[in-house]
Amino acid sequence: MAGSERTETPVPAEAQSPRRRRQHGGRDRRAQILEAAARVFLRDGFARGSVDTIAAEANVAKQTLYNHFGDRDTLIGCVVELAMDPMAAQFQTVMEETIAAHGGTDLRAQFVDFGRRWVRLMLCDETAALRWRVLADAPLEESLHNALRGIDQEASIRDVAARLTVLHEGGHLSVDDADAAARQLRALLIGEAQLASMLGQVDLDDATIDAIVERGISMFIRAYGRT
Repeated sequence: MAGSERTETPVPAEAQSPRRRRQHGGRDRRAQILEAAARVFLRDGFARGSVDTIAAEANVAKQTLYNHFGDRDTLIGCVVELAMDPMAAQFQTVMEETIAAHGGTDLRAQFVDFGRRWVRLMLCDETAALRWRVLADAPLEESLHNALRGIDQEASIRDVAARLTVLHEGGHLSVDDADAAARQLRALLIGEAQLASMLGQVDLDDATIDAIVERGISMFIRAYGRT
């Protein structure tokens, strides 16, 4: 009947795929749409991922998507948060347990440990591929670029720079520009891993990650280590 909601015939649970199963409740439905959007954007890219496709992927009406997120730009912002925000707390833990815990002994080993864990954090957590897609597509999608402005992408650089300054003042490193050194360290580790993994699309085995880290840390220590 016009103007009324369509009544659906129940489908046995065993006949439903996990992706197509309908959820009940506002929070579950919102999460369902957000997860579908992440899958669509990862698969199709942010520029091509449409609201229609996302609604179909989530198995909801397009109006339901708008009821939860308002518009496509807001949805993109939520996906960006999903991809980027979990990094901060995890990175702090990596810092605290490696180079921030350094007491002046075996500096290279501490940096290698830090490098391995940083690279694995960027490549191997469940949002790694989505995060690389966000960063790769940002120049092509204005709403994505705008969403990234609200994410503090430089926090890790500031944290590393602060630690490098402490190591410099303690006589363990020779670092005149800690911010530049932190960016160079990120390029040697994360930049190389990004290239090797084709923006997170190819899994890197432990041997490959170790080789990237060993090479990068060796170059960094040669450049900034005390002679």
